[in-house]
Amino acid sequence: MKKKKNRKRIIITILFIVIEILFYITLLYLDIYVDHAVNISNYIKFTSILLCFLYSLMNYKNISLEKKDMTHKELPKSSFGNHVLKTALFFTVVSDVFLLLLDYYSIGISTFILVQFLYLIRISTWVSSGKVIKSVLLKTIGSGLVAALILVIYHFWLDTPIQSEIVLGAFYFTLFLSNVIDGIGILFRSKKTYRILFACGLLAYFICDINVALFNLTDYLTINNSIYAPIYQFSSIAMWAFYLPGQVAIALSGEM
Repeated sequence: MKKKKNRKRIIITILFIVIEILFYITLLYLDIYVDHAVNISNYIKFTSILLCFLYSLMNYKNISLEKKDMTHKELPKSSFGNHVLKTALFFTVVSDVFLLLLDYYSIGISTFILVQFLYLIRISTWVSSGKVIKSVLLKTIGSGLVAALILVIYHFWLDTPIQSEIVLGAFYFTLFLSNVIDGIGILFRSKKTYRILFACGLLAYFICDINVALFNLTDYLTINNSIYAPIYQFSSIAMWAFYLPGQVAIALSGEM
């Protein structure tokens, strides 16, 4: 029975990776070579992210209970980590609904902050030596303080009002950066495949968001068009060139 379930998971994983590769090739081809295909490309992109969430639901269902005869009250950390992962992937889907399909940026950034908070919880269960709540609180408060400093510098440097999207974006960036720093540490210290996959996915995801910031730079700064045009063209492709592989790696990082 156990062998059949393991075989089923392997088949699901192979199909998931193959489908995501096909999505990846298609969306990059559309973005690079096909004009006026934005809507088609966006729906393919959204479907690829939705598939990451659906894969996590199918592949990490009651794994801990299958491995050991436990009640739900006795579920180990691996089950908790998988629940956090699935919840984060769900809110990633929600975020892309608002950002990719509906253009409600403040809501989309807010739900992406929740995603990073959930990843902070997951990482803290690995690196905080049992002091998870303390670690999460300190890093959240620290991220908020650094974001506030960035906003003050931004306000006095440009002498412009601070929009809500900038406030949310600053906190999102600092919280994400904190997770990435921990992710780099995991890459060097951990020997567990699922943690390395997660860290690699997080780094690719972060590179994507750097390109998102570059793509939208002229919304907040005045830049010479001759300088900005190649940056805009590169970042418009690089966003999803890194985002989808990052999300696939994160989806594959469930604890088996």
